[in-house]
Amino acid sequence: MDQYTYSNQVLEAVRERSDLLSIASEYLSLKKSGQNYSGLCPFHEEKTASFNINPIKQFFHCFGCGAGGDVFQFVSQIEGLSFPETLRQLAERADVSLVVDDNPKAAQARSEGEEIYRANATAAEHFHRNLILKPEGASARTYLETRGLSDETIRDFSVGYALSTWDDLLKKLRSTFSPLILEKAGLISKRAERGQKDAGHFDRFRDRVMFPIRNPQGKVLGFGGRVFGEGEPKYLNTAETPVFRKSEILFGLDRPKVVGQPLVIVEGYLDVITAIQAGIPNVVATLGTALTGAHLRLARRHAEKIVIVFDGDAAGVRAALRTLPLLIDEEMPVGIVTLPSGVDPDTFIRENGKAAFLLVLARASSIMDFCIAQSILPTSPKTVNDKMAVIRQVMPFIRRLHSEVEKSDGLRMLSDRLLLRETDVRSEYLRLARQEKKSPLKPSVENAEKQVEALPHDQETLLILLLQGLLEPEELNGKLRLDDFTHPLVQQVISSYWYAEHETWSGPDEAHLRILDASAQSLVSRLTVIDVLDLECISQIEADCVNMLQKKKIDRIRSKIEHQLKQVTGDLEAAKVLKKKIMDLSRASSNLTVSH
Repeated sequence: MDQYTYSNQVLEAVRERSDLLSIASEYLSLKKSGQNYSGLCPFHEEKTASFNINPIKQFFHCFGCGAGGDVFQFVSQIEGLSFPETLRQLAERADVSLVVDDNPKAAQARSEGEEIYRANATAAEHFHRNLILKPEGASARTYLETRGLSDETIRDFSVGYALSTWDDLLKKLRSTFSPLILEKAGLISKRAERGQKDAGHFDRFRDRVMFPIRNPQGKVLGFGGRVFGEGEPKYLNTAETPVFRKSEILFGLDRPKVVGQPLVIVEGYLDVITAIQAGIPNVVATLGTALTGAHLRLARRHAEKIVIVFDGDAAGVRAALRTLPLLIDEEMPVGIVTLPSGVDPDTFIRENGKAAFLLVLARASSIMDFCIAQSILPTSPKTVNDKMAVIRQVMPFIRRLHSEVEKSDGLRMLSDRLLLRETDVRSEYLRLARQEKKSPLKPSVENAEKQVEALPHDQETLLILLLQGLLEPEELNGKLRLDDFTHPLVQQVISSYWYAEHETWSGPDEAHLRILDASAQSLVSRLTVIDVLDLECISQIEADCVNMLQKKKIDRIRSKIEHQLKQVTGDLEAAKVLKKKIMDLSRASSNLTVSH
């Protein structure tokens, strides 16, 4: 819990200098769509873009999961930060001063995640100094030279060296960070000595070249340490921590990217570094794990297409084949490259150069091309039995495809490669499909908006116009009151424009908008990013909605009077008065016209 409070002026200064579209674009690939920008939502799994940003109003909303809000909510949700942490991060970025007393009590109040980030950043600086300044780093420097890394590249990636001693990093950091934080950051480990409750700690990384692993914003999440002599394991990553989950991280995603080019996924840190040093952008790597759905969704936020590069040995081919179902299920435009056996991207680029590697990427196979080629290669099928074996091997992948067009194209490709008639292969496909039950598809993410209660059209439309600045609230003065908006959620939001003391409509109370409950906040973000198509007809739309609400108000009053009339017995004068009121209201209602 943050022990400091900040004035509205400070909050507004940070908000005004923090462009939501620019910040979101660092995490997502966004396209212009009408007055908004859209892309895949970072807060839930989806294959069709439902995430929208209105750059004018500085709001985002996802029509798939309902997430929405302003720049504070976006950064808070995507980084997993508390509001004070979000404010500090945005303030630093916007160069807005936040006066914070940096005493031990304040440091203790910082969140665990923020302390881990700070510890990692300090460790990265220490490892880098070890490499470039200390005599003990000479052998590591020699190793990196043999791998072709220039001094500039080493500095650019903050490559470092962990000394072979057991407590070099611990000595450096223990005066600034508690052992608990360093342990949770995965930088040190606890000694396990029999009979001692507190046997002390030791450095987790020793005698290794160190590669800082950063998030897209450049914060150090953890490290990859590589031995350069004898020793196992060859690579040692930071253990899972509150900020480091390797199945959800791609090394190199913080590097500048070229828009419109595919994102290239390789296997190792040096593959990425060598590629970028050679001038090949948009290259990232997994951290020694198999490619996961989280990796693919993360990649998809940064590029419309990906190319995956596998080593050409048997293990690389097996890894590629294991990945195919995942690639098909994610419905991503994907190219697959396998290099010659025993060659990784680092070696290929150093031996053949940038142009040769770009040519290999340009010739990437489609999923089905790769699947069919790898099924055919081992046997070079000539006999009917050989060809039937290939068909049985490929069919599960074709059945997994989502569209009939894709399936048809896959069958055509298979028949061409096997030199068979397409009709025969299609018949065999149908026969096998009848024999084997297809695995059930994993359920798609529920569209949260389908569960959202429908709002009255007239009330919703007026709220949209107000939120998007297309209707001045003063236009409603003398026409509608707050209680004419009968839906509780609409009334909660639109009350930000109603000044009860004077019973007038005016500019929104921004402070009130920020303290709305979650449902109301979601409504604000959703309506803020909806495209208003008939901009030339705003006046007519407003008039129609106002008239509809006035008619409904008249109908409510008339209904009450009709109920009173039924209660009147024997009082003819009272009944006459009530009937006249009903006639007057009916006449007033008929005078309120609505265009169609």
